[in-house]
Amino acid sequence: MTAAKEIHDVVDVSKSIYGTSFTVEWLLDSLRKNDKIYQKLHGDRAVKDVTAFDVSGGKGFVSRVLRCTLTFVDSTSEKDVYHTILKIPSMESMKEAKEKCDFDINNYEKANNKNSYIILAEFHKLECDFYNNITKILDVPCPKVFKTRELILKKEEGVIHMEDLTLRGKVLMFFENINLTQVKCVIRHLAHMHKNILSINPEIWHGKYLNAQEALADCAQLFAPMEPTFLKKSKREDVLVPMINKLRKFFMNKDFSFYSTKQAHLDLGMKSVIVHGDMHSGNIMWAIDEDGNIQNELAAFVDWQIMHEGSPMSDLARFLTHCCDGVVRRQAETFAIEFYFECLIKEFGSKEKVPYTIEKLKKAYNYCFLTQAFYSIGMTELMYTANADKIPSESLKNAYYDFAVLKTIHLLEDAERLLKGEMKDVFEKYGM
Repeated sequence: MTAAKEIHDVVDVSKSIYGTSFTVEWLLDSLRKNDKIYQKLHGDRAVKDVTAFDVSGGKGFVSRVLRCTLTFVDSTSEKDVYHTILKIPSMESMKEAKEKCDFDINNYEKANNKNSYIILAEFHKLECDFYNNITKILDVPCPKVFKTRELILKKEEGVIHMEDLTLRGKVLMFFENINLTQVKCVIRHLAHMHKNILSINPEIWHGKYLNAQEALADCAQLFAPMEPTFLKKSKREDVLVPMINKLRKFFMNKDFSFYSTKQAHLDLGMKSVIVHGDMHSGNIMWAIDEDGNIQNELAAFVDWQIMHEGSPMSDLARFLTHCCDGVVRRQAETFAIEFYFECLIKEFGSKEKVPYTIEKLKKAYNYCFLTQAFYSIGMTELMYTANADKIPSESLKNAYYDFAVLKTIHLLEDAERLLKGEMKDVFEKYGM
């Protein structure tokens, strides 16, 4: 490949990209050294201009996602361009969400005893570590990452330079539903990921990713105190509010949050795995066909900021809780754990090599489900308020609203059923 210094770019290489500390020169250097597709398609071409657009759209609460477009001196049409992504840690979307709803980042800071920007730097470091060290081990669909830089507060801006996945994948909105074929697809990938991490020398990863375990537990302190404004106009307020009030003390109990996230599966005699930690709709990209229609296969799992060591049922519970309505989730829960177990048998080659039993998996799932069910109140509030201004019609906005309320009701109904039934002892320990 021709050396970069021999290419006569017309663009001002000292220009800042979207007001960040990253320049056109930095981006071109990363592309020309690290992006094999760029090298193959455009390696010797002089760049005419680089523009950037924030495509976060309320989806990335702790990051800005900049889609950079490169045009070339010899471009033959408007389509003769190249797109690439800069993901930059930022609290802007979180601040915007705070202004629109009852969400209060101060609760989270108090729970962690850390400033939110320190937490942001830690999350970004975890994601950099994941892409630099863990992706090849797990062997699951992820973005191709070309360069990372850690965030050093007040000194250096952090970044992850990665491929533009929008060319081969799309995410569903929080208020859209998945189907059972997609559920099985995610479960197959989880089983593959877990088999791989359980099959390598544990010294490579075990005990190194424990800090983010508490990130989910601390969300109880973030979401539980909320009085969601979206419920106040609900026709089902008479159903929702009593359920929330009845269970609030249990879900606000930090001891339960920590136990379910960090210890419950270990007490069941189950080995830990690497957990994504935030497997909701905005972090799952589905493959698209040539017309841009979403398919049933995965393009990538994205946003690994709170990757950590934890329960093998953690991601499954978060995925089913936040990506499905009550109908699809309840249908999926009739087969999901058995299907996961069957996938593990195929991955390991025999049932005897699988380190879990179906009974223990179901118990571990229940702990994780209880943790996630109450988070749905805060998550729905955040997602609804963040996207309300972008919904094109009142009738569609009302449909999203009704979808969210019914989804929350079904989650709390199932949580209450568990706590009155097979997990009554857990409620008596943590919720009385």
